[in-house]
Amino acid sequence: MTTQLFSEAKERTRPEGVKIIAIACFLLAVYLVLNGVLIITGVVSLASGAYVLGEYSMMGPLLFLAVAAVLALLGWGLLRGWNWTRRLAVVAAGLLLATAVMPVSAAVIYFHPLALVIHGTKIIAAIVAIRYLLLSEVVDYFRRT
Repeated sequence: MTTQLFSEAKERTRPEGVKIIAIACFLLAVYLVLNGVLIITGVVSLASGAYVLGEYSMMGPLLFLAVAAVLALLGWGLLRGWNWTRRLAVVAAGLLLATAVMPVSAAVIYFHPLALVIHGTKIIAAIVAIRYLLLSEVVDYFRRT
């Protein structure tokens, strides 16, 4: 019988949902960069980014690029397992949720079913992301870094 002084280190496996959220961050970042470039060149209006940025899209194309940079960093940090990025992702999902409340209210008042579905999907996705990132096994994965 032998005793082990050190327990064998378990391999850290990234939860699949973290990978999906990181990919969503990268896709949103690419969308915002392309949209920001199109706005700068005058091809599309500022309102084209309202789906992601809400009423903040009117602040200018530099906001598109800044948010894209934050989303790319967020996606990278989630893939690397940095705990602060998990917390930032919860805040970002909360902001996405906040940008969807007014459009959903307007869609209900003015009876726009398509807008209700689109912005309602944002609310559902944000809540699912927040709930997932707060699961104990996901929190444990990020604490091991």
